[in-house]
Amino acid sequence: MKTQRISNHTVESFDGTLIGFRKLGSGSPIVLVHGSISTGEQWLAVAEQLAGANTVYIMDRRGRGLSADADAYSLRNEADDIKAVLNLAGEGSALLGHSYGAICALEAVRTGASVSSLVLYEPPLPVDAPTAGAALQEYAAAVEEGNGDKAMRIAAAHFLRISPDETEALAASPLWPEMVELSPTWTRELSEIDRTNVLIREYVETDVPTLLLVGEASPAHLVGATRRLQQGLRDVTESILPGQGHMAHVLDPAGVADAIKSFLRH
Repeated sequence: MKTQRISNHTVESFDGTLIGFRKLGSGSPIVLVHGSISTGEQWLAVAEQLAGANTVYIMDRRGRGLSADADAYSLRNEADDIKAVLNLAGEGSALLGHSYGAICALEAVRTGASVSSLVLYEPPLPVDAPTAGAALQEYAAAVEEGNGDKAMRIAAAHFLRISPDETEALAASPLWPEMVELSPTWTRELSEIDRTNVLIREYVETDVPTLLLVGEASPAHLVGATRRLQQGLRDVTESILPGQGHMAHVLDPAGVADAIKSFLRH
């Protein structure tokens, strides 16, 4: 696979915030929206795999990476940011969202974004209970103290819902320092996630062809949210990522890209 040329760009969102994105490849456009406590850089390996047949736009969501931020924040801002990039990408764009980015993608479609297809990788929708709930206050306090490591350990237990051993493995990985650095951005996002409990019934009303990516080893609450979407969506395909969890795009980018390419070909 040849190395793709990557160029950096910005586009102005509805509220004037500049949203940065990386562009690579050629062909049918697809916009990638990363999750919480990360940047679009996490999706570069998947994008490289897609770029042979697609023009790939990898967003940095507001408040990180190539993008600016604003004082006011809501899920609607995120949806507007996605729409701004989709408008640049052009008609017939596919849209992929991971984790909270998948909720942002659903909100963009709910509020009028036109996409040819939708790929959702484990949106943490509060299907049976709040995603953050009471632990959000403890998390926010750790962030306010400037203790990002403590905040992320709270998050691992209560939001990611992974085991202590999995937490230690994550803390020892190259991902942890960036997650700690970005921990302040998660407080506002978690608040928005818990408010989407009233929107789930609208999210499943879309008739956009949708691929649901789900890790075979993912936490039960993420699998449950995916199942709720699968039961409600009208035109839905599921792809289980063997042996993977919530971070397959980092650990098995070729496998994730293959699932996306197979879906987009149909």
